[in-house]
Amino acid sequence: MGDDPESTIARRRALALAALALLVRLAVGLAPVDVSAPDSITYLEPARSLARGEGYLDGDGRATAARPPGYPTFVAACYAIAGGPSDASVRVAQAVLGAAAVLLVFTALRGARAPAPVALGAAALLALDPVAAGQTPYLLREALLLALVAGLLAALLALRGPLRWAGTALALAALALTHQLYLLLGPFVALADLVARRRDGARAIARRVALWAAVGVVVAVPVTLWARRNERVTGRFSFTLAENPVVARELWLTVTCPNRWLNGDRATGFQALAWAEEARLVGTLGLDGARDELYRRAFEAWREHPARSLGRLALMNFWYWAEVPGAISLVEHPRLFVVRWALLPFHWVRLACACAGLLAVLREPAWRALRPTLGVWAFFALAPALLYPIPRYLAPACPLLDALAAVGLWESLRRRAEARRRLA
Repeated sequence: MGDDPESTIARRRALALAALALLVRLAVGLAPVDVSAPDSITYLEPARSLARGEGYLDGDGRATAARPPGYPTFVAACYAIAGGPSDASVRVAQAVLGAAAVLLVFTALRGARAPAPVALGAAALLALDPVAAGQTPYLLREALLLALVAGLLAALLALRGPLRWAGTALALAALALTHQLYLLLGPFVALADLVARRRDGARAIARRVALWAAVGVVVAVPVTLWARRNERVTGRFSFTLAENPVVARELWLTVTCPNRWLNGDRATGFQALAWAEEARLVGTLGLDGARDELYRRAFEAWREHPARSLGRLALMNFWYWAEVPGAISLVEHPRLFVVRWALLPFHWVRLACACAGLLAVLREPAWRALRPTLGVWAFFALAPALLYPIPRYLAPACPLLDALAAVGLWESLRRRAEARRRLA
């Protein structure tokens, strides 16, 4: 970014925005509102055992592989620093992660030679982003994933040479160890990078492939070690060993959900009935048998009703992008239901600006340096598409969406100013 006065001022403003982000997230994270989530216990139990030095165990003291180790390890570190299990310490740490994400997005865009107003605009958006800030109080992995995605963007855009590849590999490894779906993120980013450089010549492409293969090895090593650990304690070589028939369950749910709104809408009772049917299958057929049966049902639905299945899948993915995380609980809350209506205008305008930014990155040579982010965007757009997507899963994309929104808004204002000058 250089040491010129403009860069110095921009960095100071970015630090001020990070401080603002921290204050916003502390206010949200420590507010006296019940934000408990049923999935939290599956992360907190191994975190408590790790903090006690007893290993990666569930609440009954048995070795568990139900969740990847990333978020429980983060929570265990918070507990260790706090001197014992403390939900408040985790929320404070997540607020700090949110502030760090603001600085990382600013650094990423400046590293890609974006104008200072664009980088600061993206930082300001993320600092005040209600969807991003709203992840702070939840004892779930989305806040950590969000910060790691921001770190990946900074590695891809701001680092150079070997540091870029090392930073990218470490960020991808941390993301994969936090959520198994993010194992697919590396291939998406690598493919987007190779496509963007397809005209560089065979030798340059071969070198690029070799570098991405090295990144893949860095990611594969800790993932394989974790799978080996699971094999040692459970007898099965697997990254996760959930006590439910995923991914088959999610493929089945996508083609059976008749809801017009979110798939978890409790007004229809669909999700409760689906969970009950899953439990019945597991009870009668066992876990492997239930998984096979749900795969059979999902593929049968696609074979017999392809148009209906595609329509249900498309509708789920529409709400994945168009709704805000926690929409159902907000709608049903006696006081906070108004929050959703306040969030939706921001979310929709941000998405529109991000789409404009995406088009600018694709079409305008001035934004060519941002093209490595296209693989990250493609991952969020496509990876959960078949897997019962819910809005919460899109929350970690906030750093990318806010960065693209700043680019889109800048381009829109620039073109509008040019049009006015032509008409003057």
